[in-house]
Amino acid sequence: MARLFISLYLFIVLSLVGLAAILDQVFFATDNQTDPWVTASAALLSSPAEEALEDQLTEAGLAVRWMEADAIAWPAELQQRLQQGKSVILHDPQYGQQLYKLYPDNQLMQVYSPGNRTTEFWLYSSVFFGLLAVLLSLWIWPLWRDLLKLKKASSSLQQDGSLPALSVNPASALAGIMDSFNQLSIQIKSLLQRQRELTGAVAHELRTPLSRLKFALAAEPQPGSSPWQDMNRDVVELESLVQEMLDYASMEHTAPEMDYSVLPLNDLIDSVIERLRSPANANIDILVQSPELELLGDGYFVQRALQNVLQNALRYARHQVCISTSNSDESLCILVDDDGPGVAEEDRERIFEPFFRPDNSRARKRGGAGLGLAIVSRIQQWHEGSCRVERSPSGGARFILCYPARNQEQL
Repeated sequence: MARLFISLYLFIVLSLVGLAAILDQVFFATDNQTDPWVTASAALLSSPAEEALEDQLTEAGLAVRWMEADAIAWPAELQQRLQQGKSVILHDPQYGQQLYKLYPDNQLMQVYSPGNRTTEFWLYSSVFFGLLAVLLSLWIWPLWRDLLKLKKASSSLQQDGSLPALSVNPASALAGIMDSFNQLSIQIKSLLQRQRELTGAVAHELRTPLSRLKFALAAEPQPGSSPWQDMNRDVVELESLVQEMLDYASMEHTAPEMDYSVLPLNDLIDSVIERLRSPANANIDILVQSPELELLGDGYFVQRALQNVLQNALRYARHQVCISTSNSDESLCILVDDDGPGVAEEDRERIFEPFFRPDNSRARKRGGAGLGLAIVSRIQQWHEGSCRVERSPSGGARFILCYPARNQEQL
């Protein structure tokens, strides 16, 4: 905006100066030159035969007026010329050039052309402001053209949710706005695509346990029987699935207000392990290899991210899960290793997308809605950190949660 203001300001100033200089030459160049009638009148006034001089001037279309010489404050040089009987030429803004001659008895004759110059002034003003309007329209036209492109594109939403791509000259004042518009179009398209994928994934995920419940109800199982317990597990799975979807939806649309505090990392890891311990994973050893470190972050969300990663590791580990940390001047990272099937290299970029299932080794029969790692990715973004997956030294997957190293004064 500053560049646009400066360019417009300079353009107006230069236009005003240039137009004034050009039109002054066209309209007022004769002000410094003697009009022909003035030359003729001066010759007539200096001739010896002055009889009926006033009548001759009047017949020539000039106006004659008599006044006292003292009515005008004359400079010494012009006063001397009048005293010597010579004619003096003055300029009047309304009547243009005027001729004066001093006669006996201190009488001063004034001769001028009675044509009023007001019409010429209005013509000058009309031409000046008309040309200024033309110049301004030439300056505004590229801006107006780009604005019309923007208006047309903003009302042309395509089927995939995107907007038409806009391209303008890089020197255009709207180049930055057009780039932002194109970025907005990409974001809208991506958002709608994610919404469609989420809708399809939700329908698919809900259909499976609902189908099992439908078949089980058709068999009319007895309370307490194995089919009855399977139905209870399906209800729990549906409840968990719906809760994960609600959590992810809330995280996707709004970022919460972060409550940062200093978190003793080992205590946080122990509390998450204690929460996830159950008979289902009692055969998995969990090792913690971490020095006494402190992390500045939101306690609830840091625990939620670590819980989701550790839960994923426990689900796919065969015998052991190892939790360790690494610390540097730039970041503090939590590493979670398992000895399971791992994640293929081509799937590591997409593992944090919602409802993504890498391969058969991490199939739906393992449980989960496929949203846990997507929630982890969102939490890491809120902390201005990162998350990634690598191959673990134990042969499985290594999930790494990194947080920027900072102190309380930086918040």
